[in-house]
Amino acid sequence: LINKTHIIGGLKTVAFMFLLFVLCFLFPEDITKDKIIKEMKAVSGTIVASTFILSLISFIMYVFSISGIYFTGEGTYQASYGMFEGRLWGVYNPNTGATLTIISVILSLAFVIICKKKRIRIPLIINIALQFSILILTGSRAGYYVLAGATVFAVFFAIVNHAKNFKIKTVVISITSAALSLGIFLSVGFTLKEGLAYLPGLTQYVFSISDEKPQNNETAQAGTHNTEQQVSAKINKVDLNRPGDPNFLEANPFANRIDIWQACFQEFLEAPVFGVGRENVVEKSVDNLKDKGWAYCLKFGNTHNIYLCVLVSSGIIGFLLIGAFAIGTVSRSTKTVFKTYKNINIWFLAAFVLCIMMFATEFVESRILYKIGIFSTVFWLYCGYMYKLSKIERTEKSNQTVLK
Repeated sequence: LINKTHIIGGLKTVAFMFLLFVLCFLFPEDITKDKIIKEMKAVSGTIVASTFILSLISFIMYVFSISGIYFTGEGTYQASYGMFEGRLWGVYNPNTGATLTIISVILSLAFVIICKKKRIRIPLIINIALQFSILILTGSRAGYYVLAGATVFAVFFAIVNHAKNFKIKTVVISITSAALSLGIFLSVGFTLKEGLAYLPGLTQYVFSISDEKPQNNETAQAGTHNTEQQVSAKINKVDLNRPGDPNFLEANPFANRIDIWQACFQEFLEAPVFGVGRENVVEKSVDNLKDKGWAYCLKFGNTHNIYLCVLVSSGIIGFLLIGAFAIGTVSRSTKTVFKTYKNINIWFLAAFVLCIMMFATEFVESRILYKIGIFSTVFWLYCGYMYKLSKIERTEKSNQTVLK
């Protein structure tokens, strides 16, 4: 608000943040843990069902090679659907899809753990497999690494949780198992990627065979023999590798963002204390870009780093304020995890992992502050749940201490 330009946009930003904090953190003091968990189940179930439908549509697009480009805003904005440049856009862009798949996997796993009925667990496991497949197809390296990290944490925590006593032996077994799980995760991911690459070609091959109508048994047998010999030639493999160019390094998930970050940091140096204001970030940072080709990404993807976005938008003052809040929330929740790991509430743990995951993905995205969207809404909802549940846990523990 200190900046004189874009004052209306600045007011909107403040209103958005106020709305998110009020809705997600101001729980009634007398609300019970059961009511919070009931609400979390309802919200989580809605997210899981929605992501399953959207991912299924995206997967069908891939299997049947449905893709295209359309323009919105009188032809000024190009949008894609289906498969492009070795990445599955589906019904939303690859990075959005990747983050949604991870959220869906975490919440689905929570339901699998608490639910004992097979008729419910089986669809949830199918959804986890579908979401992982979509994650592979999006080609999102950040999302893939984050889910790998979440898998390692889950294995480590599960072993520690089931150990009778926490000893050095427990730590060694947990770390070894976690490392092994990482290897399995990467191996399964590589194998699945190779298998998925043949799906569209297989679909086309099956339909081409069904279209052939042999006149008699002799020609049918000959046709079958002939097609069996040419299966490998007819089933084409989709290239799921992201294309390389002078501004893109395949092994580096930050390569296409470094120029944007450098441009934004230069702008931060112009107003380091209070920042340039959220609405000014894009138009001022574009001038600092070495490669103007990234102006399009900067316009629609912001700074691709929420921490840098806060630093440029709100300066050191804003960065320290939100940093203090983040550190306080994470440290408070981490203490709750350590103190209650033997009988931890699975929904608190799901919210904890989900929020940590989004904190991690925001190193290469900018979606949870300054605006209201699907990711900011999900993040602040579960951050609020986590905050309130940890507060209830502390209150219950202090009451037990007083009674003793």
